[in-house]
Amino acid sequence: MNSRFFFAISFIVFLTGCENERTIDKIQIIESIGYDQHEEEIKGTAIYPSFTEKGQTKLNILTTKSASYDDILSRLNTKSAHPIEIGQLRLVLFGKKFAEQGISPVIESLKRDPVVGSRMQLGIAEHTAENILISGKNTNLPFHLSDKINQNIKNGNLPKMNLHLFLENYYNKGRDPYLPYFTIEEGIAHINGLALFKNGKYINHIDLNQSFIVKMLIDGAKNGRYHIKINENKKDGFISLKNLDAKTHYTISQTDQIPNISIDLTMNTQIKDVPPWLNVTVNKDILKIENIINKHFNEEVPQLILLFQEYQVDPIGFGDMVRAKSRKWNYSRFQDMYPHLKITVNAKVNIIQTGVGE
Repeated sequence: MNSRFFFAISFIVFLTGCENERTIDKIQIIESIGYDQHEEEIKGTAIYPSFTEKGQTKLNILTTKSASYDDILSRLNTKSAHPIEIGQLRLVLFGKKFAEQGISPVIESLKRDPVVGSRMQLGIAEHTAENILISGKNTNLPFHLSDKINQNIKNGNLPKMNLHLFLENYYNKGRDPYLPYFTIEEGIAHINGLALFKNGKYINHIDLNQSFIVKMLIDGAKNGRYHIKINENKKDGFISLKNLDAKTHYTISQTDQIPNISIDLTMNTQIKDVPPWLNVTVNKDILKIENIINKHFNEEVPQLILLFQEYQVDPIGFGDMVRAKSRKWNYSRFQDMYPHLKITVNAKVNIIQTGVGE
């Protein structure tokens, strides 16, 4: 009886394996795809890997143009010797001009496609998605660009992001989405900040220092680097710090009028570098550095939020916070109030480590 049971199970597994088997060299597995506005058409650029006999990977490019986004994949398929598969798609990249027109059609399509993973990354290219993807192709490292995003979320200045989180913010009336912003430097693609969105359209972008602040305000996160230009007693210099741990607490009042939002920001930091006229082995200089950093963030955080108010974008999620405190919250009314929110910041920086370079 046991042997017959074993045979039945083995037969089912065998049939299942036969049904789903796809030979790797008979399909084109797209790992990244980009969309650009090209005059009156949309240009699609896709990267797929091929494998050599020595086990090495070569990245290849397919491009096409169409009047409609919906037609890009089918047109790319006509240029491929094997069927195109997007089940391993790790990155969708948008050129800035394309994103200014709105990425909603692509987002809606990705949301509906059952083979697209929710942890897939999205990004914005300063000029064209094609240029960024080609620069990544030259590395011959599969998933190079998506890995770059994930690494900068874990260790750098990017807040948590992926397709799932973008969709959550995209449909949420109390928060606006954001994406990594790519530029080219010496032929290499690098992340240069955050792209800000409203109603599915690219609005503007902020730099990596500002992205560091957003990460702290949203995630209360660990890691990330920050540089502060200082001038003390007519002496110039830079302080470089690493965030070891940050916590943010929000206090909201007057929710039925123009809300007051108080932000208490606590940071434990490691000092990576200071000007030669500051000595981190002396207590009074350590206190001086802490005061300089506190003053900096007490000024920079409100200024960044003022910039968001000017752009009418809410990546921090103040709308969500006010909605949680008010029974009368209304999206249209909050949009009218948003530029007039009153923000105060109280930063408290603790220098835990002083690993300063010479």
